[in-house]
Amino acid sequence: MPAGVWGREWLNANSQRAYPFTEDATKTDTASIFTVPDDFILALYFPIHAGLNVQPGRFFVRKISIFGTGFNIAVAYDDGSSDPPIVAAAVISRDTHTEYTSYVLPGQDDFDDSTGKIAIGRLNSIDSLPPGQYIFDYADGKLETDAIRPMIRDVRGLITVNGADRSARLYGDIEFVAGSNIRLTPIVVLGQNPQIRIDAIDGEGLNEDCVCDDLVAPCIRTINGIPPTNAGDFTLLGDECLELQPVANGLRLQDKCSAPCCGCDELEALTNELEILGGGAITVQGFVNRLESEVTNMSQVVLGSVLADDGCFTCSII
Repeated sequence: MPAGVWGREWLNANSQRAYPFTEDATKTDTASIFTVPDDFILALYFPIHAGLNVQPGRFFVRKISIFGTGFNIAVAYDDGSSDPPIVAAAVISRDTHTEYTSYVLPGQDDFDDSTGKIAIGRLNSIDSLPPGQYIFDYADGKLETDAIRPMIRDVRGLITVNGADRSARLYGDIEFVAGSNIRLTPIVVLGQNPQIRIDAIDGEGLNEDCVCDDLVAPCIRTINGIPPTNAGDFTLLGDECLELQPVANGLRLQDKCSAPCCGCDELEALTNELEILGGGAITVQGFVNRLESEVTNMSQVVLGSVLADDGCFTCSII
């Protein structure tokens, strides 16, 4: 029997009954245009994890899309809303399909680590129906409970995370490879779970030791003899005149109270007035000097005139 194909006798029997739909499912879309033929979907299996807290009897076929190249079948979970979430979807290629072939039914969103199967029969009946997308309610596409099988969640894939970068999910056999200065040691002990120990090591032909340790300057331990808190915090407080402003790798202290009250324009106007006043002072000083000289000359003339009015005194010789 080819891999991925269930017993043909059982699948052949399913082509003549509703399975995997329940007997009471109408299999008719909400527009009453399309009815799923019995010989189209012959079997369906989808695992659900017990931790998801869902009921196996609430799963149903939500959408069947018919295209020229193939088909898309979506399975949903009836959560009571008007738009139940899609939990899995399968794509069937028309060109490569053969009767009784099973296809992968990968899960989505909360079920993204679940992988089921769906078996497709003959395409004669469904090819007679018009292409398009057909929507089904829970009562229309309800699935048998044995098609939805609870299981314990296990490791189905791995994702690597580096900062904000996440890799695609990795499946199958996965190898751990040690990088620089890392050693991976498998530990297998009878009766215990296998372990992989990751050691950060020094040497063994890997990266050399950092040679810059001696070049690192000592850190600041106290400021004016005051140590930081146990968490390493040190508080600097300003006041109404002293403002602390952050700069690159430091702080700037700005005294707001001693800032000049005049700008460059005001100082330039004041300088011009002082130059004019200075010139006037020089002129006044020159006038004062000339006036002092004139006063001195006048005093000498007046003094001479007074002496001349007294006349000459006559001396008698006895």
